[in-house]
Amino acid sequence: MKKIAFAFLLIALIFNFSCDTNDASNIQNIKEYRASLTTWNTLKQTNGTSYTYEIITGSVFGFGTITKITVIKNTVTSRVYEAYTIYDNDRNYLGFENRLILNSYSENTGNLGSNSEGASPVILDDLYNTCLNDYLSVNTNTNTITFNVDDFNIIKDCYYVPDGCQDDCSFGIILTNFEWIETE
Repeated sequence: MKKIAFAFLLIALIFNFSCDTNDASNIQNIKEYRASLTTWNTLKQTNGTSYTYEIITGSVFGFGTITKITVIKNTVTSRVYEAYTIYDNDRNYLGFENRLILNSYSENTGNLGSNSEGASPVILDDLYNTCLNDYLSVNTNTNTITFNVDDFNIIKDCYYVPDGCQDDCSFGIILTNFEWIETE
């Protein structure tokens, strides 16, 4: 009887640990998120609150977008958007350098947010909040969650992919080309 009880206990532990894998991974994501947010707040005190960054999207089918956001003294001052394809009309591969621009615009403080396409014109603090509230908080039993930082420990990737999804189904933020801007 003790052997059967031990066997059931062992099986229960195995199932319990296997179910906790995603939760454990997301606990690590949350720890890295908090460390990154602390770094971000420290870097703002050192470098100021003027910077640029890009939010990118991409598809396995060759389509993508780039939205460049400029923030001056903690206020978004411009948003530049480009939608592109890396294939021509005959489906010949062009590469990123020779991409075809499908749509583009440039906004400044006078018309900021007037276009519906592209990443929202927000400061990095807002992206950190969105990351935590919308992407790191999804159900870990049905989604794979990713959080990565750049070389300066600033948010780089914060997204999730529903389990079983094959193509173009990540939801979240992919941030590139962060740079500080010198201002007076």
